[in-house]
Amino acid sequence: MSDSDESTLETSGGGSADVDNTHSIAGRARVRAQLQADIEAFLSQGGIIREVANGFRRDGGSNVDSGFNGRAL
Repeated sequence: MSDSDESTLETSGGGSADVDNTHSIAGRARVRAQLQADIEAFLSQGGIIREVANGFRRDGGSNVDSGFNGRAL
């Protein structure tokens, strides 16, 4: 594989590798800032955020799907 092929693999994904990188410290800071802005916009439009207990499951967590060898999916 040539050097140009390797550089294409590293940056493929539809956009600039620097902008799409969420694994770097700067990338994570961008994600946090966007999340904070989204939360503030949601709350300013009357949205409500409720805290739920750790481990909460909407389905109750006790239903077993017998369609997969009797094991929960």
